[in-house]
Amino acid sequence: MKQKLFIFIFLIFLVAILVGLNAATYTQKEKTPDSEALPRRSTFNSGATGLQAFYTLLSETGRKTVRWQEPPAALLTARNKPSVFVVAGQVRREFTPAEADDLLRWVSSGGRLVLVDREPPADLMKMSGAWTIEVEAKPGYEIMSVDPSDTKQMTGDMAAAKPVQPSHFTSGVNAVQPSQFASTITFERQGNEKGNDTDRPPPRSMSSKSDPYVAVDEAAPTVHIAQAQDNLLVDVPYGSGRIVILSDPFIVANDGIALVDNAQLAVNLVSTDGVVAFDEYHQGYGADSNRFLQFFAGTPVVAIFLQAVLLVGLVFFSQSRRFARAVPELEPDRLSKLEYVAAMAELQQRTRAFDLAIENIYTDFRRRVSRLLGLDNLTVKPRESSAAIADRSGLDRQQTEDVLFKCEEIIRGEPTNKREVVELSTALRDIEAKLGIRRAADKKI
Repeated sequence: MKQKLFIFIFLIFLVAILVGLNAATYTQKEKTPDSEALPRRSTFNSGATGLQAFYTLLSETGRKTVRWQEPPAALLTARNKPSVFVVAGQVRREFTPAEADDLLRWVSSGGRLVLVDREPPADLMKMSGAWTIEVEAKPGYEIMSVDPSDTKQMTGDMAAAKPVQPSHFTSGVNAVQPSQFASTITFERQGNEKGNDTDRPPPRSMSSKSDPYVAVDEAAPTVHIAQAQDNLLVDVPYGSGRIVILSDPFIVANDGIALVDNAQLAVNLVSTDGVVAFDEYHQGYGADSNRFLQFFAGTPVVAIFLQAVLLVGLVFFSQSRRFARAVPELEPDRLSKLEYVAAMAELQQRTRAFDLAIENIYTDFRRRVSRLLGLDNLTVKPRESSAAIADRSGLDRQQTEDVLFKCEEIIRGEPTNKREVVELSTALRDIEAKLGIRRAADKKI
């Protein structure tokens, strides 16, 4: 018991040492500043490249928003399906072909997919009809060194972009301020040249009897905002839904959404009566991430936990292993009680130790009688015992006293023989029978 207590105390002491060492050697990692080369377009990010301001703006203006942290397949079976799904920036978890198919299936059933990036995932830029669409990023090495929190560095000499036509997305928007790294959206009908500023299809939103424009192709892309020859905001049909592409995430990012009418455009992009879902699953959050490790990431708690698990594992492993030579097993006692009694009786008979036999029998008799009659076994005299026995059983007191006195004389060294031992043993058993003292063998019967 003491050895186990020592081991337990030693383990506690060892864990305390590990905790101390981890805490002493822990150095907090400096938070990596946001960079346009490696942006984090998450609604959890409050840095320059994040979308936390956009998400907060929608929430505080009464719109239903949610951070979607499940694979796109859940959009098809969700109880409260989102109406708008936003995929912003470079994703940290790439879309698999199956995930892209699930997301496009949701769009074709009537959803609106908003892609906000300079290079959106190619598997998601699909559209109905005989049209193809591409997003061409501008080459520029300045993006590697530019400070995303510096508005002047981000915009440079870039002029504000104007709405091309009145539409749902440009309502209340006079101009938006893109960054100097904004990409260009191009599209073409199969067999034709790519669409540009002078060859855009007519907008669906203006096709009516009273409008001077008539939609020629209902499946054609619609340009909403452009800057010079660069198309910044285009939406395309896909099944019963729409795919909206914004080629510059700076417009809705934390440090760009406050410029000119960028906030109004951001709200228009996701304007709906339903739920607006921001894709956080492909930003590294959600179902495939360990929430426990994420919570304690960057702290010594993870190392301490793993070390404690290792120690516990070693303790359990050691319980089934020996660290010294094998100890031989104890041989079981194959001698039964009856064999022991028979052997002792035979030994006493051969050595003619009749006094020892009387001592064993009489000592057991006196102990039983004293317990029955309430006498002190250590100090009671034969005369007192015989008187109590006579009162209880009706036996002759003198004869009983003679038997008891003779047994004590033999124990003290008086010579005896086999015949006398048998007679005295028989007399003691008769007294027990008169007193009603039953042995274990008699009780079983």
